[in-house]
Amino acid sequence: MLDIVVDAAKQAGEILMHHYGRVKTEFKVDDKGAASIVTQADLDSEAKIVEILKEHFPGFNIHSEEQVQEDNHSEYTWYIDPLDGTSNFTRNIPLFGVSIGLVKGTTPVLGVLYFPVLNLLVQAEQGQGAFANGQKLTVSKRELKHSLYYSGGYHNGHLQLEPKVAECVGLMKIIDASSYEFAQIAMGDAELYILNSVPHDVVAGIVIVQEAGGQVTDAQGAQWTPSSKTIVASNQVIHTDVLRLMADKS
Repeated sequence: MLDIVVDAAKQAGEILMHHYGRVKTEFKVDDKGAASIVTQADLDSEAKIVEILKEHFPGFNIHSEEQVQEDNHSEYTWYIDPLDGTSNFTRNIPLFGVSIGLVKGTTPVLGVLYFPVLNLLVQAEQGQGAFANGQKLTVSKRELKHSLYYSGGYHNGHLQLEPKVAECVGLMKIIDASSYEFAQIAMGDAELYILNSVPHDVVAGIVIVQEAGGQVTDAQGAQWTPSSKTIVASNQVIHTDVLRLMADKS
């Protein structure tokens, strides 16, 4: 199964590179502004991924970001972002990728992230560890004051930054590409990512962070499920402190 998903991600990556630097941007919803965009690259990448997954796993549900939503009453559901980091892609910033994750019931069990410009493939399967280009991954052990915090960007017109957390960390960045931020945590290069949760953005990254030894919950500290509205992913060392800061409304 993992080999098939890796192949789908790489074929989709080739499609993205064909379009990179020469795409026309369209707005999904005009009143959401520059963050709500889609390109032909998104659509072509999605079509290829769905074609491959349906060929090999015809009974599985599919929830993809752009056009494909299929409920086959299966316990397995694919969550697909065919071009994660579209705003980066359209502005020629190379931090974008393909995200394909699988949920069994409500539990993420497999994830593949592929960043074609970086030639970086990050993958994980429940109980089997996480790997980047074949090298086993482990999250960092940095404490909060030395941590790199990735905030989600704009969501429904509001910046997702948690001010109390930002005041306590060593570094804070916004890249606006969930796949890359999850990969950074799994590779030990960042420690924290907080955002409003949309399943196609996060399922693959959740498996990868967990298999690298990190921790993922919702903002209240409960187990993440596809119905969760928020997500906090960390190197585990700082998780309790982060949740406490987020809960502090003083």
